[in-house]
Parts: sequence; structure tokens; C-alpha cells
Amino acid sequence: MQGQSQTSGGIANLFRMGPLRGRAAVQVAMIVVLLIGVVFVIISFASRSQAARSSFVQAHGVRREAVILNVDNIAQKNGSGSVKTYVAEVLVRLADPVDGQTQTTVHVPNRETEGPGGTLTLLVDPDDPGYAELPGSPYTPGVLVTILLAVGAFLIVVAAAGSALIARSRRRSRHRAAALD
Repeated sequence: MQGQSQTSGGIANLFRMGPLRGRAAVQVAMIVVLLIGVVFVIISFASRSQAARSSFVQAHGVRREAVILNVDNIAQKNGSGSVKTYVAEVLVRLADPVDGQTQTTVHVPNRETEGPGGTLTLLVDPDDPGYAELPGSPYTPGVLVTILLAVGAFLIVVAAAGSALIARSRRRSRHRAAALD
């Protein structure tokens, strides 16, 4: 073990023998937690516009019947790389045009099993007839945005509280050291 470098033992050695010890290691951990929280908040705001659009289409979309021209089921992979869920983009020809548009893409929050030639009832975005969803199936549910925001905010609060405790502990140590002198 004597010839082993500090980095060959992994992260545990970095905290034991490396430059990060005690409070410094905890402070680095708080920074990492803060950054993860900020990323969650950013993702929630980025997803918010899609969720708002989906909510608008569900509430105000123009109902149409359509014939399926093409189905593209898209695999959504989880962190381990295995397929967890599917979403679909379905190109359809509208029975009645919306703002002169005869085709649209239906955004489906799961796998679409119907193939070309099948029919669908859908809601077309009146502001952008190239976008549609299935009635009762929002493409991006608002609850996802809320969960991302809540988790991000929680992580930011944990990081702030942890950093405050570290700072308080340092002040106490300095006061004790000054009192001993």
C-alpha cells in the first residue's frame, strides 16, 4: 500500500488522504448537491413551456378525425441504458383541414400501436396546426414539471443549509482557538 498513489484508491482515498478533508469534503458535497438542484430547476423551467402548450391543446384544441400516414415510436432510455418508455410521433392526414393545413404530427406520450391507414381522433393546436395530441393524453403532463421543480428546490435548500452549518462550525472553531490563546 505504501507505493500506491493517492488517486488509485478512488474517491474514498481522495477524502482520507487528499486535499479534501472534513469540512472541505462536506463543502464540496454541498456544491455538488447545489449544482444538481440547479440543473433540476433549469430542466423544470425548460419543460414548463412544453407542458403549458400541452395543457393549452388539451383545453382548446380543434377536434378532428385523421388517417395515419406514418408512425414513429421513439424509445426513451433510462440511466442504465435500457428502454424504459416510448413516445410516438404520428403523421396524419386530417379529414377536415385546420387553417388550411391538411397534415399534422400527433405527439403521443406512449407507444402508438395503430399503423398506417388507421384512424385517430385528435386535438390540433389552433395556433400551430402542425402540432396535435390525443384527447385526454397530454404529451407533457404538468405534474412532471412540478416534481422536477420541487426536487430541485429541495436540493438547493439542503445545499444552502449544509453550507451554513459548515460556516457556523468554522466560526465556532476559530472562536475556540482564539479563546485558548
